[in-house]
Amino acid sequence: MIDNLAAFQRVLRALLRRSSPPRFPDPTPFLRSGSAAHRIAAATLIALTGGEHRIHNLARTELDAGGAHGRFFISQLDRVAAELASASELASLLEDAAGLADMTDTAAAFDAIWAVLFPEGVGLLANWDEAADELRHRRRVELTARNDNPIVDPVREVLFTSNVLVSPGEVAGPADYWYDHPIPLDAQPESTELAYGLRHLDAAIGFELERNPEWQGPATVTLSVSATHRGYEQAGRELVGQVVSAIGPLRNLRVYAFEETRTRQIWNSLCDRRDEQPVFGVAGLYGRHYSFLKAIAALWSVFDPGIRATFKIDLDQVFPQHELVTATGQSALEHLTTDRWGGRGVNQAGDALDLVMIAGGLVNQSDIDQGLFTPDVTPGEPTGAEDAVFYSRLPQALSTVAEIVYAGADPLERVHVTGGTNGILVAGLRRWRLFTPSVFGRAEDQAYIISALGGSSRPAYLHAPGLIMRHDKADLIPDVIASSALSKHVGDLVRTRLFSAYGAEHKALLNPFTGCFISQLPVTVTILRLCLRVLELDSKAADGYMAEAVRRLEAADVLVAELEKVVASERAEWGRFYDALDELEAENRGRPEQVSKRSAAIQRLLADALIG
Repeated sequence: MIDNLAAFQRVLRALLRRSSPPRFPDPTPFLRSGSAAHRIAAATLIALTGGEHRIHNLARTELDAGGAHGRFFISQLDRVAAELASASELASLLEDAAGLADMTDTAAAFDAIWAVLFPEGVGLLANWDEAADELRHRRRVELTARNDNPIVDPVREVLFTSNVLVSPGEVAGPADYWYDHPIPLDAQPESTELAYGLRHLDAAIGFELERNPEWQGPATVTLSVSATHRGYEQAGRELVGQVVSAIGPLRNLRVYAFEETRTRQIWNSLCDRRDEQPVFGVAGLYGRHYSFLKAIAALWSVFDPGIRATFKIDLDQVFPQHELVTATGQSALEHLTTDRWGGRGVNQAGDALDLVMIAGGLVNQSDIDQGLFTPDVTPGEPTGAEDAVFYSRLPQALSTVAEIVYAGADPLERVHVTGGTNGILVAGLRRWRLFTPSVFGRAEDQAYIISALGGSSRPAYLHAPGLIMRHDKADLIPDVIASSALSKHVGDLVRTRLFSAYGAEHKALLNPFTGCFISQLPVTVTILRLCLRVLELDSKAADGYMAEAVRRLEAADVLVAELEKVVASERAEWGRFYDALDELEAENRGRPEQVSKRSAAIQRLLADALIG
């Protein structure tokens, strides 16, 4: 019987001996003369290669003397051993990968190690076109029914949503919640990402109303206001007001902003509760306000039945209306009037699909001159040490080509969606009661669909070919993107641990991109990635990155242990929310002359959220 741990140690030693990719850097000089983080990371890599390494004893001594970080990595070594021992089906793959040292073909060598650590990448380097065709075939849907009551006036019938993320800056200390590009509260209002997004959305709605004079404006926009540090949500709402005032009249938008206090009041009025942090809210990780920005449309529609759907955008994305009309013959919102959205279908696996959701795509601002359907992610070439362990860019590029920028006429189901450029019908919200668990701080859009999987039929995203938003992030906030790169990498590690616990049952459907974060070896993969990234950084960056990574991974492990209980509790609470909406509608139907006290309180809270 093959000893998986011993075989894995041989694989790592083979990666250390290679002179060309895939290969690992020699950890010895880092252990002897690196920073504290360098020494811990190097010692962990050496320990993972087994007792044959010439300075294995020195590495173990470093870990024993490494304080809290040393204890963390020692515990991870034990978990790696246990993880490998339980993965008996990897034995033959580990034996094959142990021959890496003698492999000369780069693609074959990557495939050998990926077969163990990153199976979603196997074969893609050599068979890219075939893989894209296969994935597109897998996503193809046979329509069995169309929506006999489709959206006809998106400006009137769609509630547009986005999240406003703010930060008080370093003076407030370590963040309670990580966001990739929050707006500093001391920024000039007119130069913020929020100002940029609202100006462009106002212009895009104006374009729609001029092109479709029968549509009714203005559009309704709801914003969640979330802060990296507790206690700054009200300041964030005030910033929204300052931005709206600074950029002048928004002729085509009616903007509402919701901070945590207001959402809590709405929940407690609706459900007759006194909860301090209900599931319906905006403070916290991305998952929490993502769920809110969907569910708010269901609540809104109780008081305004004309609202029949919600559509989320990100504030660094804009509708390139002229390019859309030229390339597709339709403006942005005309794409939402398709009777496929809200229809039903069957996918290639025979799954019954309720197409209540819709998803578009993105094109980078720097690429749009090459064409609207230019993928915003390309496969690149794996060369770095970390690429041998995890190279998500490859399956992300594959699903981008096969799904997101597909321009054909065949109906497709979308599994990989972006955080913006997606929507859901209110009827679908009421029927399926989807939510993202509040513990998810990245890929909240991917986690959303998982909450409704597992039955004989399921909700699904309809691909909207040609519904492309221009992504201006790289040109709008390049410094912020650069400064958040390491924290974003930590988020990827956390994402692997959470998704491996939450989505394992649905991995086949979620492959390749979302599925690649569902790992059979989540501890092994994340610890290798962490150590290899540390060895790429200078001393100061390495020490800061390791401190954040250890802190967030320890917190993630607590969340993973509690995840089943958290999901069950939040599912029940979202059930309470939607049951309360049913009750509220029935209550109001019995009062044709006068709304109930509960309805009046909620309506006031919604109305008072109006900015300006």
